[in-house]
Amino acid sequence: MSANATLRAGGGIPGQPGGEGGSHGARDSGPAWPDGARRIGLWVFMVVVTTLFGLFGVAYMMRAAYEDWRPITYVPWQLYCSTGLLVLCSLAWELARRHVASGRREAARSTSIGALVLSAMFVLSQLYAWQAMTAADYSVAANPANSFFYLITGLHALHVLGGMVAGSFAVRRAGEAIGLCAQYWHFLFVLWLAVFALLYLVTPELVRAFCTTIGIPVR
Repeated sequence: MSANATLRAGGGIPGQPGGEGGSHGARDSGPAWPDGARRIGLWVFMVVVTTLFGLFGVAYMMRAAYEDWRPITYVPWQLYCSTGLLVLCSLAWELARRHVASGRREAARSTSIGALVLSAMFVLSQLYAWQAMTAADYSVAANPANSFFYLITGLHALHVLGGMVAGSFAVRRAGEAIGLCAQYWHFLFVLWLAVFALLYLVTPELVRAFCTTIGIPVR
């Protein structure tokens, strides 16, 4: 009996598909990317996005210190609707993640599709909010505060759309990637709360008081 035949009879070469040590290789025959690496990649991406929004937030506050700044006082009801939809999105992805953990892949797939539908409704709600802002004379060019509003909320909606693209691939497999989608949507919800607070709670008076306290001259 040849050496190869002996190895095949004995269970194969350890560490290769077909043998005892190769069971993981047979199971992960596709283009495997370890879940740990994907999770680290997601964390890195979220840090980058947080830094980006943080820079826009700093620019927003620096610009708000100028005398020509007119804060936005009108809150269209669509923004509250968007907040509620984002809460439901986050909950739906979390439920889908738990379905995957319990081995209920079909339930996870159905719940994930529902989360994607809610995400699309969030984007539509943002579009209606922008229309309501324009109808209330808060156009893009009317004031710097308005420009920042459209810029920051549009950037957030763009990241939601990107998450929907990634989520559509996760739904097809209904695997561990759904857990990453849940983590990302939790992040988007927290980011949205920060955006909402920045746009409506950070006033020029607050910014000027802060700049005066730390010794930064304001105009």
